[in-house]
Amino acid sequence: MPTELLKEFVGKMCAVSLFNDSFGVSGRLTAVEGNWIRIEEKKGVRIINGDMIRDIKLLPEKK
Repeated sequence: MPTELLKEFVGKMCAVSLFNDSFGVSGRLTAVEGNWIRIEEKKGVRIINGDMIRDIKLLPEKK
């Protein structure tokens, strides 16, 4: 996944689909560094390798 494209999603709620995971990850994308992204979920923080990302979908902000 190109880093330039990922930076457009920083600070936004996203659903990230992974190649090796049937459910994916949902949360706020907070950082992109090198080939890694940081997602803040309800129950914690995940660091994900960009090579494992299949696609990213923007989610509506909850009010």
